[in-house]
Amino acid sequence: MATDATIPAFVINLDRDVARWQDISSTLTRLGIPFERLPAIDARKRATLIRRVIRREFHFTPANRSMKAGEIGCYLSHIAALKRIVRRNLPMAIILEDDAAFDERFAQFYRHDLSRFLMRCDIVKFEGIHYAHTSKSGVSLVKGETAQLVVPLKPALGSAAYAITGKGAVELIRALSVADRPLDHKLVYYDRHGIDFAETQPFLVSQAAYESSIEPRNLDAPPLQSTERLRQRLASIARGTKRITYVARLLVKRRLLAAKSPSVA
Repeated sequence: MATDATIPAFVINLDRDVARWQDISSTLTRLGIPFERLPAIDARKRATLIRRVIRREFHFTPANRSMKAGEIGCYLSHIAALKRIVRRNLPMAIILEDDAAFDERFAQFYRHDLSRFLMRCDIVKFEGIHYAHTSKSGVSLVKGETAQLVVPLKPALGSAAYAITGKGAVELIRALSVADRPLDHKLVYYDRHGIDFAETQPFLVSQAAYESSIEPRNLDAPPLQSTERLRQRLASIARGTKRITYVARLLVKRRLLAAKSPSVA
């Protein structure tokens, strides 16, 4: 089912990453997607100023470490993009990082599926990075022409490409006011922010093979004390329960909406 919706894209791009901007702008032009550059915040150059002006700890609580300069810049850049969506009163928009690489089906997804998906969820993520602790499947909400919309119990990380409604942007800005995790962790863990969230399956965007603008993450955490392991295990069980409850609520809402919709002869 084709739609007439034109959803604008905001591309987060550092001033120094000229080649990235040239690549993604030419691709979006070819795809026929309206876009706008949003200058990224370079926290490596402005770390001292940022910490003085923005009175936040920027502490990654679960990893017990300070967020890295690149993570802080990414975090603040996404907030800037969300605020632009809210200020312009846009009903929906796409936020892209400049290393987004598009699947050959993306143009069809954009024209036929994305606006439908955004009628079901306020955040639709169509890029992701899987780790051992993430899941590659989920509960299906709706099937489109190019992908299906699913709610994963263990969402993929990454924040290179997602779409959001105006309502979702307002709520996500509020959730990001507490800077205790990198942006992608805040974005995907719907059990914490409570915003209607889903992913596409398959993902229609990946991250291109550029050198990362964010310092590589060390996923090997130091050994935990037994009491801390128990605490984290209990917290994981609680999060799992909240996610199952969230998915059940979405399914009930979908059934109620289907019941109210007029039948097609």
